[in-house]
Amino acid sequence: MTIQAGGTLRVRGADSLQLRFMLLVCLSAVLLAVVAATIAYQFAQARALASSRNSVQALATAVEKTVAIGAFANDAVLLQEIVAGLARNELVALAEVVGTDGRALAQVLRPGVAEGGGGTLLAWPVVSPFDASQHLGRLRIRLDGAQVRAIADREAYTLAAAMAGQAALLAAILYLLAARMVSRPIVRLASALRGMTPGSAERLETPAGHERDEIGVLIAGANALLQSNQRQLQTERALRAEVEAMEAQYRQIFDSSSAGIFVLNESGRLINGNPTVSRVVGLSMDELRTLSEDDFIARVFHRPEQVRQMIDAATARAETVSADLELVQLGDERRWVHCLISVQHIDVDGQTVEGVIYDITDRKSDENAVRHQANHDALTQLKNRAAGQATLERHVAETLARRAPLSVACVDLDGFKQINDRHGHACGDEVLVACAERMRSAVRRSSDLVARLGGDEFLVALRDVGPADNVLGQVMRDLIDGLSQPIVLSNGAVVSVGVSIGVACLPLHGDDPQLLVRIADEALYYVKRNGKQGFALALPGSNPTPLR
Repeated sequence: MTIQAGGTLRVRGADSLQLRFMLLVCLSAVLLAVVAATIAYQFAQARALASSRNSVQALATAVEKTVAIGAFANDAVLLQEIVAGLARNELVALAEVVGTDGRALAQVLRPGVAEGGGGTLLAWPVVSPFDASQHLGRLRIRLDGAQVRAIADREAYTLAAAMAGQAALLAAILYLLAARMVSRPIVRLASALRGMTPGSAERLETPAGHERDEIGVLIAGANALLQSNQRQLQTERALRAEVEAMEAQYRQIFDSSSAGIFVLNESGRLINGNPTVSRVVGLSMDELRTLSEDDFIARVFHRPEQVRQMIDAATARAETVSADLELVQLGDERRWVHCLISVQHIDVDGQTVEGVIYDITDRKSDENAVRHQANHDALTQLKNRAAGQATLERHVAETLARRAPLSVACVDLDGFKQINDRHGHACGDEVLVACAERMRSAVRRSSDLVARLGGDEFLVALRDVGPADNVLGQVMRDLIDGLSQPIVLSNGAVVSVGVSIGVACLPLHGDDPQLLVRIADEALYYVKRNGKQGFALALPGSNPTPLR
C-alpha cells in the first residue's frame, strides 16, 4: 500500500521493500542464532563436564594425603569427615573410600541425591604415605549428573542468548543502514519525481555521500530520462500547436467554403457537414445533425439511386466521379447541385463517402431557359420545327418498338394571311398565340406533340391513336371547333380563322417520319381544295408528292 502524507510517498505493509529486507535479515539472524545456539550448547556441555571433572580432580588432590593417612591408620572417623567434606560440593553426588578388599571404609551420599543415580564415577588410588608401593585402597567420587547438566545448560543458554543478541543487533544495524542508505533515498526520489511538473526543467538532486554509488547512478539516469522527456514534450507541444493551427485553418476553410462539404459512413448517415451544405440543401444545422441517425442520401437527393450508383462507380474506379443532381424539392422551386463523390477506405471503420456539392440551380435554370428557347417557338411557346421533327422521330421509333399506332396531323390556318395583311403583324401574332393555346387545350395529353412548323402551319402527333380510334376524330373536331371560334384582338377587333387538317397514320401509311408528314400534308391540301374547314385521313397506298 502506498500512502502520501505531507507530499511524501510512504510504502506500507507487505509492499515495503524495507520491511521485506528487515524480515529477510531477521529470518537469517534467527536461523544463524539457532545454529549458533546448538553449537554453543554442545560446546558448553562439554566445557561444563570438563570443568566439573577438573574441579573434583582438584578436590581429590587436596585431600589425597589426608585420605592416605586415614587409610594407613585405619581411622574411620577421619575418613568419614574427609568424604563428608567432599560430599558437600555441589558437583559431588557420592564420595567414598574403599579398601583393597572392596569394603567401604567411609561413604557419604549428598542429601537430596538419589542413591544409584546416574553420573560420572571418578576414582584415585590411595597409597601408603610412607611407601608408595603399598596400595591401601581407592578414593571414589561420583559426579552429580543433574547438577552438571544444569550448569552446562546455564552456560549454553547464556552463550546462545549472547549470540542471538548479537545476531539481532546485527540485523537491526543492517536494517537501519539499509533504510538510511537505500530505502529512504529511493522514497525521497519517488516523492520528488511525483512532485515534478512533466516537461519542466526541474531535476533531481543527488544526496550528499551518494554521488558515486548506485543511488547516484539511479538519480543520474532519472535526470537523463527527465531531460529526454522534456525535449520530447517540447517537440510534441510544438507539433500539437502546429496541428491545432492547421486544424483551425482547415476548419475555417471548411466552414466558410462556398462549396458544401459532407462526409457519410457506409450506411449513408451523415458524419460531418459544413454550413454551406445546410444552406444548399435547405436544412438548418440542427436538422442537418439529425441526419446522423437518418439516411442523408434519401432525405436530400431527389433520385437517391443515382447517388448510390456514383458511390459504386467511385469505389470501383478508385477515383472521384461527378454529376448534376436534383435535390428534394422544397415548395415549388426545383434545386440542382453539381456533386463530386469520392470513397475513402479506412481499415477500422470500413469506408467513408466524401461529397462536395455546388449550388447550380441558377445555372440549370439558365440552361433550361436556353434549351427551351432553342426547342420552342418564341411567339407561341410550342415546339419549333426542329424540335417538333426530332420529337416526331422519337415517337415513331418508340411506337415501332412497341408495335403501337401513331397518328400525324398537319394543321394549316385558313384566312390568317388576310388578317395579318389587314390588321398588321402584331395582330397576326395575337391570332397565332390564341390558336396555339386552343391547340394545347384540344390535344390534352402531355405525351402528344403540338409544334409550329412555321407561319400558320402546325404539326400534331397523337401517340397510341390509330385510324379506327374514335379519339382521332374527336381530337380533330376539337381542333376545328376551337380554332374556328372568334378571337378578340387587343385593338378590339374580332377576327376568325378556318382550319384545314390532313392526317396520316403509322403503320397504315408507312414508318418513316418524313413520309408520314408528306402524306398528312397532301391530305391537308385535299381538304383545302374541297372547301376547307375540315380534316381528311389519307387513303392507304397514297403516292405523296413533294411538299410545296
